[in-house]
Amino acid sequence: MNSIYALIRTDGGIRFRDGIPDQGTGAAFAIQRATRGGHGLHGDAGDVRGPADTHLLNRIATLVVYALGGPSRCVFGDLAIGGDRFESGSGETTPCGLTEAQQHLIRDVHDAICENAEAAEGGDTGPSAASGERDDRHSGRGGAGA
Repeated sequence: MNSIYALIRTDGGIRFRDGIPDQGTGAAFAIQRATRGGHGLHGDAGDVRGPADTHLLNRIATLVVYALGGPSRCVFGDLAIGGDRFESGSGETTPCGLTEAQQHLIRDVHDAICENAEAAEGGDTGPSAASGERDDRHSGRGGAGA
């Protein structure tokens, strides 16, 4: 099997890379648990800092993880998404490359979230539309600015 993983940068861009992602000092977590005979996904968040040594929120990666069924938590820094495989002999999961189906799924989810974020920035739904929230000040429904 290949050793492809996805990298979602803090600027929202995505790349698929060959190899094993650097684990660095970030936090690893399960996105989709591998089940008997199947594959799962895990995330490794990097330690990317901005001005004044603050951690950079990766809004797109946060939404991708949530859309893939992962934990509802903020992702800071670059996010590497790799695969997991269930080993029937040991009953444990081991890291592996992403399957083609996983690569397509991650790409499709990422693209849909980016399209939604772009529409929110240029449309009437307000900047929070990419997170699934609504800004009623711009929709004509209630609120002080309606």
